[in-house]
Amino acid sequence: MHIITNIGEKISSAEVDIFISNFLSYGIISNLEAKLLKVATSDNVLCVPQELKDRLRANIFKNMLLNLVED
Repeated sequence: MHIITNIGEKISSAEVDIFISNFLSYGIISNLEAKLLKVATSDNVLCVPQELKDRLRANIFKNMLLNLVED
């Protein structure tokens, strides 16, 4: 939960990659979960103007993490 609250309103694709890599290293998420997080937050699927991507990415990433934590 601490990580989720510290993400903030915006996050870059590179920052998401670092989080995912760390989560994998610590065994917090599986390889499949890492792939899904990466795909869902990639620039390729965020079809909004560039200035909105980091905000949308943060919302998606935090919501996906919340759902993983709840399980």
